[in-house]
Order: sequence, then structure tokens, then C-alpha cells
Amino acid sequence: MMFTPKAFKEEDFETIKTFIKEHPQATIIVQTNTGLDACHIPMYWQDDGSQYGCLYGHIAKINTLNNSGNIDAPWLVIFQDAGHYISPNWYPSKSITHKEVPTWNYRSVHITGLVRLITEPEMLIEILTKLTTDFEANQPIPWSLSDAPVNYIQALCRAIVGIRINITDVQAQFKLSQNKTAENRAGIIAGLGRLQTEKADEMAKLID
Repeated sequence: MMFTPKAFKEEDFETIKTFIKEHPQATIIVQTNTGLDACHIPMYWQDDGSQYGCLYGHIAKINTLNNSGNIDAPWLVIFQDAGHYISPNWYPSKSITHKEVPTWNYRSVHITGLVRLITEPEMLIEILTKLTTDFEANQPIPWSLSDAPVNYIQALCRAIVGIRINITDVQAQFKLSQNKTAENRAGIIAGLGRLQTEKADEMAKLID
């Protein structure tokens, strides 16, 4: 379970899916026979007709997670943004009560699910094609698998294993100063604006 104060809990699944699409780099955490193991890979969500759908990605075949002994217990997949530091000096109330402290705003999605390891070449090509299509979409001339020699792609597929996570639980926390007064939120937005950075501007828009 992820500790999530009520003010920050995000339950709209469409919003959560959009966040996953915009922040596809996932952290996978698995309880193995030798302890906790983790890896970081891009993943995408797909509708399979179930309540929450599923996630797809791939790992190197030599990755320690590629072990049939690891697939009985649920895997935890985390998607998150970088967030932003929030200074107490930005709160108008700070100059009055001095009862404000630093914090960090962020968005995080925790997904739990049962895993299937995929070795079928057709499925691996499907996963690679979907990931490539998504990430190349904004390129002037999008690269595709067909740009590389067939035998080269086939050799790469023999070195990877696909991952399908059948999602059983979704928890999301979007901590965006919802628990602050309108006056203090306006102060945060103004403080972020003075930083004149892309990350600060992005956080300001999320709070507004």
C-alpha cells in the first residue's frame, strides 16, 4: 500500500492512464527468493477488457528478473514525475504565523499486478513496435523496426523477454498543494514563476 493522504488521492483512471502515457519510464520492484530486485524500463498501458487493463514492456534476457521463480508473487510498478521543491517562503501565511515548512510536490502511480514473461517472437515484435511508434511519434522522420535488417531485429528479440503485467490494483497520489489555502497556492505559483525554469512552470500549471 502507498500512504496517500485523502487530499492528494487521485482516483480518476483516465487521468492516471494519461499520466502513464506521459511518464512511461517505470520502476519495477519484485520480491525474489534472494531479496528485493528492481529495474527501470519504459512501459505502456493497454486495454484488455479487464477492470484496469495491463502493462507491457521488455527486459534483457540476462536480467535477474527473468526467472520463473519470480512470477508467482505480484510485481509493483511505479510511474512518477520529477516533482518540484516548494519553499515555505512562498506562503503568505508564513510571514504571519511562521508555521510553514518545506515540502516536495509530485505525482506518483503505483500499480500492482501479476506478471507473464513473454518469449514468443510475434509478441515481442508487437511490444517493440508499439514502444517505437509511441516514442518516435514526434520525430520528423519516425524510425520503425522495418528500418533495420530483419535478421538484426530477430537477433535482438532472442536477447530480450517481454513483460505483461495484468493489473490487479492501482493507487495514485498527485500531491499538488491541494491542502493549502487559495492564498497560499497563489503564493506558490508566484514563487515558482520567479524561478523561470521549465520544471517550475510545469508545476505552477499543475497547481493552478
